[in-house]
Amino acid sequence: MSNYDFSTLNDRDLEELTRDLLSKKLDVDFQSFKSGADKGIDLRYSTTSHENEIVVQVKHYRGSGLSKLKSDLKSKEIRKVLLLKPKRYIFCTSLPLSPQNKEQIKNTFLPYIQLTSDVIGKDDLNKWLDDYPEIQERHFKLWLSSINILKKIVKNGITGRSEFYREKILREISMYVPNKTHSAAVNILNKNNFILITGAPGIGKSTLANILTYQLLGEDFELVYVREIKEAEEAFISKKKQVFYFDDFLGTITLDLYSSRNADSAIVNFIERIRSDKYKRLLLTCRTTILSQAKKLSDKIQNSNIDISNYEVKLDNYSDWNRARILYNHIYLSDLTNEQKQIFFQNDFHWKVIKHKYYNPRLIQGITSEKNISGVEYSQKLVLEILNNPKKIWEQPFNVQISPTSRLLLLTMYSLGGHTVAEAKLKEAFDARLDFEVSNNNLPLVGNEFNHAIIEVVGSFIIRTLNQESVTYKFFNPSIEDFIHNYFQNVPKEYLKILKSSVFFEQYKYRITTVDAGGEKRINFSSMQDRKNVYNIFNERRGYLKGYFASNPSIGILSTLVRLFANEEKNEEIVRKINDLRISYLSWDDRENLIDILKYIADNELEKELDNLPILIKILSKNIPSHYQITIFANFINDNKSFFDIIKIAKEQESELFNEIQKNIDGSWEKLIDEYMTDTYGIDKTTDNDELDSIINDRRKEANLINSYIGVKSSECVDEYQFDTLSQIEFNKDKNKDNETELKGYGEKTINEIVEVNKLFNSNSKDSYPKPPF
Repeated sequence: MSNYDFSTLNDRDLEELTRDLLSKKLDVDFQSFKSGADKGIDLRYSTTSHENEIVVQVKHYRGSGLSKLKSDLKSKEIRKVLLLKPKRYIFCTSLPLSPQNKEQIKNTFLPYIQLTSDVIGKDDLNKWLDDYPEIQERHFKLWLSSINILKKIVKNGITGRSEFYREKILREISMYVPNKTHSAAVNILNKNNFILITGAPGIGKSTLANILTYQLLGEDFELVYVREIKEAEEAFISKKKQVFYFDDFLGTITLDLYSSRNADSAIVNFIERIRSDKYKRLLLTCRTTILSQAKKLSDKIQNSNIDISNYEVKLDNYSDWNRARILYNHIYLSDLTNEQKQIFFQNDFHWKVIKHKYYNPRLIQGITSEKNISGVEYSQKLVLEILNNPKKIWEQPFNVQISPTSRLLLLTMYSLGGHTVAEAKLKEAFDARLDFEVSNNNLPLVGNEFNHAIIEVVGSFIIRTLNQESVTYKFFNPSIEDFIHNYFQNVPKEYLKILKSSVFFEQYKYRITTVDAGGEKRINFSSMQDRKNVYNIFNERRGYLKGYFASNPSIGILSTLVRLFANEEKNEEIVRKINDLRISYLSWDDRENLIDILKYIADNELEKELDNLPILIKILSKNIPSHYQITIFANFINDNKSFFDIIKIAKEQESELFNEIQKNIDGSWEKLIDEYMTDTYGIDKTTDNDELDSIINDRRKEANLINSYIGVKSSECVDEYQFDTLSQIEFNKDKNKDNETELKGYGEKTINEIVEVNKLFNSNSKDSYPKPPF
C-alpha cells in the first residue's frame, strides 16, 4: 500500500489530488474554486435539482495537527456548512484519522455527513492512489514524498554529502514544479546514462539535477557526490547501482585546464566509462559560460560526446502556469508573515511577477525569503525593486566566471547600443578596445581573442544567430544590459576607456549623456569636467569614427555634436559643418540624424545661417524607405514653421523646388502604399466587408493629411488605391478560426492557463492577462 504523508503538497496540490481521486471514485466532475476565502467550498458537484448536490472541503493542516483541525471545524466550518445546506458533504484532510476521529467529525457535521466514509483521511487517500495508479502518475511529487522512498533517498544519499538530508529533500520536492525540462532530462539520462545540465545563473540547473538524483536514489541507486573526478574513480564499484553527482563540474577544473593538467582527459574518460555501464548514472551541472570556456581551452572536451547529453535549462521552458506554481510554492512555504504573503494576492500583482522580464526561480526564492527583506517594509514596490535589480544574477558570473577579455567583449557590445549587433561590427570595436588595452595597460594576448571570448559567453551572456548572410549577437537577457549599465554608472571612467578606443558614433550617442537627464538609462557625464573630458576624447577620435548603420561620417559628427556637446560655443562649428555637407544618399540612420540636426537649427533660430536648407529639405523628401519615415518627415516639416514656409513659398511660386519635392513624395507613396494601407489596427481581425472598406478609407484620409503636413498635394496613387477586400476577408477567416491558446497540463488534462493561474492566486480576472506593467 502507498504510504504518502502529503507533506510535499501545498494546499492547492492537495485539493487537486482530492478532486482527481473523488472524480474517479464517484464518477462525477467536480468543480474547483479559487483559493482564499472559500465559504466552505473547495470542490462542488451541482445538478439541476440541487446546486450543492455534493460539497467537498479539503483541509491540509500541515504542521497544525488534529486538535487544531477539530477546533476549527467546530468554530468556523460548521457555520459555513449550515449556510450552504449541501445534500451531501465530504470532508478531506491529509492528517491520519482513527475511526473515532472520523465519527467525531461526522457528528460535527450531521446531518450533512451521514457516513464516516465521507470523512477522508491520509489512509483513504493512499488506498485510492493504489486503486488509481494513473492519478498517482499525474502527481509526480507524491512518489518522491512516499515514506519508503524518502527512507531510500536519505539512506542512499547519506554516503554522499550533507546536502542530502531529509528536511532539505522535502523542501525541495515541495518547491518543485514539474515541467517539460524534467521529462526531457529524464529521456536524455535514460538514453545515455549521463546528463550535462547547463544554463544561466538562477535558472534551475541544480534543482533539476537534485530532483533527478532523488528519483535515482528512490530506485536504489547509491549517491556518490563528488568535487573532483578522482573521487568518482575511487568510489566506482562494479555491478553496483551508483549515481555520481558532480555539481558545477567544470567550474572546479577550469584552473587545471589553464595549467595544462589532465583534468579534461579524466572527465571525458569517466563519461565514456559511465555510458557503457548500465548500473551507473552521471549528473553534471555547469553554467553555459564555463562549458564554452572549457571547450575553448580543451580539444578533448570540444571533441568529446559531452554535447549528446547536454540539456540547457532556459526560461522559455517555463510556461506562465509553471511560473505561477513556482511563485505560489515559494510563497506557501516561505517564512513570510501572512500579511506579507497577501501582497501577491492583491490587484493581480501575481501577474506582474510572473510576466516580469527578469523572472527566474532564483529571484523568486530571493523575493520570498524573509532574510532578504529583513528590516524593510515588505510591499509590492519592494518586490518589483528586487526583480528590477539584475545584480543578484550577474555579479558573480561577470566578475569571477569569465576571462578579462570576455568582460571586455561584453562591455564593448553594450557600448554599441541595445540592438542586435553584427559580428563584423562587434569584432571591429572589440579589436580596437584590445589595442587600447595592450598599448595602455599591457594586456597580454594569446591570439584569436575574439573567437575565444565569443565561445565563452555565447549561451550565457549573449545569443548568437546565424543568418543566411551574416552572424549577429544580442544579450541573452535584458538584465545583463542593466547590470553592465550599473557597472559603468558606478565606475564611469571605465566607459571613458571605451570612448578612447571607439570606432562608431553610436558608442557616444546611445549610451551616455552630458546633461542631467533623470530617468534616462545612460551613463552620466553631466559635470563640467566630465563633459569636457568626453568632448576632448571625441575630438581626438572623430577622424576614426563611422556610423554603425549610417553611411555619411559628416552627418555622424554633426549628430554627435548636437546630441552631446551643443551650446552657443559649438553653434558656429555646427553651422559651418552643415553648410559644408555634400549628400548623395541617405541611409535610414542618416535621415533620422539629419532631421535631429535640423531640429536643433530651428530650435536655436539658426536657419538664416544656413545656405543649403532648401536643398537639405529636398534631399530628405527623396527615396523615403518607409511609411513611418514619411510620417516623421511630415511632422518635422509641420512642426517647424520656417521649414514649412520654404515649401509653401515654393508652391506659391510654382518653382522647380516644389515640383521635385512633390515628385519625391509621390514616388515614395507609390513604393510604400500597400505596406501603409495594410499596416493598421483591425484590418486582420474583421470579416465584415463594410468595416474593411471603412478602415481603408480612413487610412487614405490619414495619408492625405500627412501630405498636407508637408505642404504638398495629395498623391494620385493614394486617391486611386484599390484594396483586395475579398482576399483579406478570406485570410482573416482562416487566421481567426482558433483564437484561444490552451496549455497541455501535466498528465492528460488540458488547462486554460490564464484561468488556472488566476484561480491559484484568488483573482477575479478570468479571461485575459492584465496589461503588462512594463
